[in-house]
Amino acid sequence: MFAPPAHPRRMLTMATALCASPVVAIFLSANLANLGNLAFNVLFSRWMGPILFGQLATFLTLFLGVMAVLGALQIAVSQRIAAHRDETLLPALAQLSQRGLTVTLVALPVLIALTLVTNIGPALGLDAVGLLPLLLLCLPFALPLALARGVATGKLDARAVILSAQVEMWVRLIGAALAWHAGLGLQGVTAVIALSVLAGWLPLRRALGAPSADAPDLKRTLLLAALPFALLQGAQVILMDGDVILAQALLRAEDAGHIAALGLFQRIQFFACFSLVAVLLPTVTAEIAAGRNPLRAARPVFGLYALVSVSLVTLAFAAPEDLVMALVGFDFLPAAQFLPFVSLSAAAFTLSYLLATYLAAIGDRWGIWALTIACPLQLLVLLLRTDSLATLISAKLAFQIVLAAWLLARALHSAAPRKC
Repeated sequence: MFAPPAHPRRMLTMATALCASPVVAIFLSANLANLGNLAFNVLFSRWMGPILFGQLATFLTLFLGVMAVLGALQIAVSQRIAAHRDETLLPALAQLSQRGLTVTLVALPVLIALTLVTNIGPALGLDAVGLLPLLLLCLPFALPLALARGVATGKLDARAVILSAQVEMWVRLIGAALAWHAGLGLQGVTAVIALSVLAGWLPLRRALGAPSADAPDLKRTLLLAALPFALLQGAQVILMDGDVILAQALLRAEDAGHIAALGLFQRIQFFACFSLVAVLLPTVTAEIAAGRNPLRAARPVFGLYALVSVSLVTLAFAAPEDLVMALVGFDFLPAAQFLPFVSLSAAAFTLSYLLATYLAAIGDRWGIWALTIACPLQLLVLLLRTDSLATLISAKLAFQIVLAAWLLARALHSAAPRKC
């Protein structure tokens, strides 16, 4: 018998190690959750139709906005855990989580009453009664979830991160479907979406350990650390989904529903790579803390981004009608002609988001400021250019390409060797 050549054996070992790495495990889990999100939208777009689905998309945009801003704490915590590996932080984080849960539970009835009295739901595009108060149900558990996921991600604890994400997604999908078929309508679906945050937190509730009265007060430290990432997360919602809310005000109800359907594909494409953002920051931070080249940690992340983005953009150009029919059904078929351009826009924005995160990890906050400044500029461009579905989509694509090109140039400049 002859031994197999060393080279194929080494390649197999490398491939096995890559597949077993936390980065790839979290990436694959996130995309399984993304399939659950896809199934959610495929089902509800058919059950609800364009007008009601447009309302659900508006709610989801606001929900993602709340979770994204609080997710800034998750990013800040993961960076701190990755950089310092300091277990003494955990009692302080546990104390902050416990206090946040208590305060928001006490304040929740007051906040719900305020939204009902002021009737601000319709001003945000939520015409159905009670949707905004239902959104607030996620608040008590959003802060504990963000802190616990930040610790698990900073440690690259793939098992904890994966379990939390899967429980949250599948509770949302199955619970919302049961609520709809039980006759609870859009309100029942939105209540399940909000309470799925609790489901995601439960597997991580012990990740922080026990709170300590002697633990340092981290509120100010974490607030300052999270502020840039809050801007980044807020920019993500505005730059990617702001057109969904604008369409409710500027376009016909049917066109707004078509924008919601196109926004679904855009969200699927972005969230297919969003888990890469979650691991990019701590891995690059850890490389810098160890005195190594941060590009070593960044290359696999951008490689996976390229693989996913090229595949989805190609699919959108090759079979737009088939994708729209598969995702949201016949009623949305007129929107298929715009799907390739929406896919390109999503790829450009995802690249911008990854580049801004990479720049933040190496100490350059200009990527975050660029995305923040881009928010009002893009909204202004869309307001000035929007007289139809076509002009809104083309204006957004042009803006996203320019933004991604500037950030790429900035990142390449930062990576270039300096002359003495």
